[in-house]
Amino acid sequence: MKPWSSLSRRHLIQLGFATAGAPALARMFGIPARAQDVGPAIGRPGVIGGRDEKVLFPGKGLPGGGQLEIRLVQSMYTSDADELEVAQRARPYDPDSWHTEWMRVGEKNERVADGYAAQGFKVSAAEHYRRAQDFYGNAAWPLPDTDRRMLPSYQRMRDMFEKAGRMVRAPFERITVGFDGKQLEGYFRKPGGASGRKVPAVIAFQRADTMAENTIVGAAGSYVARGMAYVAVDFPGQGSALRLQDLHLPPDTERVLKAIIDYLETRQDVDAARIGVHGISMGGWGAPRAASGEKRIKAVAVAAGSFDLGADLFDYYPPIQDRVRWIIGARDLGDARRKLRDYTLEGRADRIESALLVGYGADDRIMDPQGAYRLYQAAVNAKRDMLAGLGHPQHNVRAGGPRGERSASLQDWMMKALRADTDGAATA
Repeated sequence: MKPWSSLSRRHLIQLGFATAGAPALARMFGIPARAQDVGPAIGRPGVIGGRDEKVLFPGKGLPGGGQLEIRLVQSMYTSDADELEVAQRARPYDPDSWHTEWMRVGEKNERVADGYAAQGFKVSAAEHYRRAQDFYGNAAWPLPDTDRRMLPSYQRMRDMFEKAGRMVRAPFERITVGFDGKQLEGYFRKPGGASGRKVPAVIAFQRADTMAENTIVGAAGSYVARGMAYVAVDFPGQGSALRLQDLHLPPDTERVLKAIIDYLETRQDVDAARIGVHGISMGGWGAPRAASGEKRIKAVAVAAGSFDLGADLFDYYPPIQDRVRWIIGARDLGDARRKLRDYTLEGRADRIESALLVGYGADDRIMDPQGAYRLYQAAVNAKRDMLAGLGHPQHNVRAGGPRGERSASLQDWMMKALRADTDGAATA
C-alpha cells in the first residue's frame, strides 16, 4: 500500500475497482445494444441481460436463496501478510470473529506506525497508519447501530486517516456540503495542470458500507489520472453522516446531488457543465434516481445497477436488511419495507436524459441483476448501454477465488462521456 505522497500516475491508473472477466451469461435477452468503445478488457459491453439462475439461490424456498452474510469473508488469494493472517484466523460469516481479527491487525499496524513516527520516518509512518485505517474500517463497517463497538471502531479508522494526513501531504482537500441544515463531510481531489484550468467532476455515490476516507484514496486516483476531479462525500446513510449526525438516505437522492453540484458550481477549477456520477451497489440505484431529477448530471456509470431498492437488495439479499433499515432511518424491518416503496425508479426512469452505463453481474448474489435489466429497459430517454461483469465480486473473489484483472471500464467510459482531457492530468 502506497502512502499518499508516493502515488504515481501508474499507481493511480491501477486503482480502478471494476472487475472484469465475470462468467458468461446463461441466458440473454434479445434487445439490440449500442455498444460503446470503452476498452478491450472490460467484461462484455453491449450485453443486455439479467441474472444467471443456474448459479444463484441454491437454497430452494428460503428467503434470498438462504444466503449467508457472504461479505464477511477474506480470501487467501492475497500477497498481503496481514490480510492472509485474517483469512487464516477469522471464522467465515462470523461478525464477532471478523471484528476481532481486523482490529488485531489494525492495532499491529498502528503500533508500527507510531514507532516510525517517533523516529521521524514520516512516509513509513503514513503507510502504516493507512494500513491501520483500512483494517479498522474493515472491522467497523458491518457493526450495527446497536453494537457498542460500532462508534469506537469507526472513530479509530478516522483517527488513523488523520494521523496519516499529518505525516505526508495528502493529494486532496477537505470539503463540507450543506444539506438539510447540516454539513456533509467529504473530500475533493483533482488533476494537476495550468492554473485556472476547469475540469469535469465525478461524484461518488458509494455502497451501503462506504466511508469517504477509503473512497478518496481508492477509486479517486483512477479518475484523476484520466483528467477528472473526484468528489467523495459521506452521503446521508453513509460514514460520518450516519454515525455522527444520524442523517439517513432519503428516497429523493437528487436532493443530495443537488447540494453537491451547487457546491461544485462555486469552484473555479470545475466545469459544472460536465458533471458525472459513479455509483456502486446502493449507488447503483441512487445515482440513476438522482439523474432522473437533477438535470445537471450529464453522465451516470453504475456497477450493480438497480431499479427498485426493496426488490433488488432488501428482498434479494436478506443479510443486509437490518443495515438498510438503519441507512433509511426505519424503526424496524416492517417499517423499512414500507419506506422502501418510495426507493424506486418506477415512473421516473424515463426522466433520465444523461448518458447511462448500467453495469451488472449475472451471478451477483447481493444486488439482483434483474434490477439492472429493468433499469435499462425503463430508461428509454437516456443514451444508455449495459456492461456485463460488473456486479458484486465478494462471493467469487473474497470468498476464496483468485482475483481477476481489475479493469477501469467505468472510468474510461466516464472520461469519454465527459470529454475529459488527460494532458497534464497527474495529481496535483
